[in-house]
Amino acid sequence: MGCDLNIGSFGTAPYVIEEYDTTEDGENKFVLEGIGMELINLFAKEKNFTPKYQKPTKVESVHIVKLVPMFTSGKIDIVGGFVTGTQPLDLFADFSVPFFIDIFKYIVPCPKPKKKMNNTIHLFSTSTWISMGFVFIFVGVLFWGLSNCPTLRNDFTGFNLLAQCFSAAWAVLLGVSVPQMPLSLGTRSLFIIYVWYCFAISTVFQAYFTTYLVEPGYEARLETLDDVMQAGLKFGYYKILKSLRSKLDFEELDVFDEKECFDINECIRSVMFNREIFAIAVTYFPSYLASVSGFHEHSKIVCFLDKSIFSMPMGAAVPKGHPLLDILNIHIRRCLEGGLLETYWSKLKHEVNLKANYTDEDSEFVVFSLTHLTPVFLLLFNGYILSLIMFASEIIHFIIKTKKKSY
Repeated sequence: MGCDLNIGSFGTAPYVIEEYDTTEDGENKFVLEGIGMELINLFAKEKNFTPKYQKPTKVESVHIVKLVPMFTSGKIDIVGGFVTGTQPLDLFADFSVPFFIDIFKYIVPCPKPKKKMNNTIHLFSTSTWISMGFVFIFVGVLFWGLSNCPTLRNDFTGFNLLAQCFSAAWAVLLGVSVPQMPLSLGTRSLFIIYVWYCFAISTVFQAYFTTYLVEPGYEARLETLDDVMQAGLKFGYYKILKSLRSKLDFEELDVFDEKECFDINECIRSVMFNREIFAIAVTYFPSYLASVSGFHEHSKIVCFLDKSIFSMPMGAAVPKGHPLLDILNIHIRRCLEGGLLETYWSKLKHEVNLKANYTDEDSEFVVFSLTHLTPVFLLLFNGYILSLIMFASEIIHFIIKTKKKSY
């Protein structure tokens, strides 16, 4: 190997990840990886440098001013990780071409899946349910009127009583055979029109009903701070945000109750999994946490408000006037043009996802099981109860009527 390249770092995973690599001699070698270190490692390998890694400085435990000695001591050649060209570092360091642009945004809890029973009730709009009820009553009354009209053919007793007409209309709506077919032209015409209507309604109902039982959908997502306020969420903050709030205008957060987090990791996890608070985060960090936790589809666990707070170009930094800057920039441009950093980022998320103890279910295929039929069995159970009540009522009515006749 060639000359030593002293590499410092600032930040936490996924920007800086501490690893121990086993060499050919069986020795555990300390290395730094991550999306903020990958292009620097490739640079050292391409230019035949021997990388000498320093212990990373954690982002949540230090003020940005304390990074100045890394550039003034002469012991560090290049710094990577969560590095951006901010004051006062620009007085002591030169910054490379950005590796990527990271954006500070409000991270909020993602929408929860809707309850299956709620979807069943709201399958049709309220006006549609009302119109169906009106049609049912209207057809039942019309059946009764046509059957009892003296000018029409009426040589059967299946529709003489109003209760019989409602029973027949309900049977057609549920797709069950009626006890007796109408004989007159008027009742036959009304019957066939009502059958077509019920067929159309039941077809639409069954199609959406099965779909909603398997995949019920999600509640409305939070899009603005007004939505967050209505949801009653507290604002979670951590140490690094205290310095940011003093420099940036965050007056819009003054109306929210606050909850202090131990560190950024705890804060973001509380947003994604406990759904208790909302916070400010860069976009790469929550995506990495979702992969570490075993989630394939980050969109179901990582959600941001539409508004972006500010963006930060992330790259590397070298001491002021360091001769490596020009050749480092050429190397970075070539790597970005080749898509090497995007490839590494996808690979990193896949690797940590494989190591996760928990893996979310593949949402592309959903097995239709008995749990999806819970609303159906609830409706069936309620129907049995109503049937028993009606049956008991008829028996009681018959007994009372018989006793009155005996007197």
